[in-house]
Amino acid sequence: MERKLNIFVAVIVVFGLIAVIGSAVAANYVWIESNVKGVGYKNSEYGVDTRQGIANGIEMSEQESGTGIVTTQEWTLEVNKVNAETAPWCLDCFCMEGLEEKKVLDVEYFPITYQNHSYDQKWQEKKCVKNYEIGAVTDANFVQCEKLQKEETVVTYTGYQSKYREQAPPWFECGTADYCPPAALTQTVTANVLGISHIGFAAKDPNEHHHTIARGVEETVGQFQIEKTIDIRETCNEGMVGDWLGCP
Repeated sequence: MERKLNIFVAVIVVFGLIAVIGSAVAANYVWIESNVKGVGYKNSEYGVDTRQGIANGIEMSEQESGTGIVTTQEWTLEVNKVNAETAPWCLDCFCMEGLEEKKVLDVEYFPITYQNHSYDQKWQEKKCVKNYEIGAVTDANFVQCEKLQKEETVVTYTGYQSKYREQAPPWFECGTADYCPPAALTQTVTANVLGISHIGFAAKDPNEHHHTIARGVEETVGQFQIEKTIDIRETCNEGMVGDWLGCP
């Protein structure tokens, strides 16, 4: 039996805080906090690209939409949290690029009617994260979902970079200092899904991007409980140019 609901005025309750802080040259730090609950149609899209140009730095794309009940949507995103220029011995350091994201999502699908307009879309949530410095990419897509409960974290950094790396202490090679997270891409997903899921990853050699070091894809159709951790670490290689990662 189809469920329909006439909704009055405030369908979705949203709390959000967005902060962008940067120098006079460019805003390079971003903090976003969002809390959404309600009934109706919801759509959101986000994108991150930490460096100008094609296929470098860190990139993330995320899209979420559907109709029904949003019991919980708590989301935080922080871009470029750490700056390697704080190292006292660092001469002409580059700002280390990074991204940290946490998300809790609990949604259930049913069609709705609002002001004589019908909205009918099963839930979908898609995310792809790329770290070109280490040749790492992950994606997690949930589509055609009648119910989706998910907790997810993403942490990725490009590592320490300097024109004068030889002046750094030996233990700091490739960004191993406590205040400088190593170049890595780590994603954890815990989900209870009634729908279709796709989770994939790829690790490619930044020196020879036709060489795939490791690759994996897992797909489900139906009702599943999923727990997955993907951790891809640096190899201290210099990357090639060109849009060579894609999404698995």
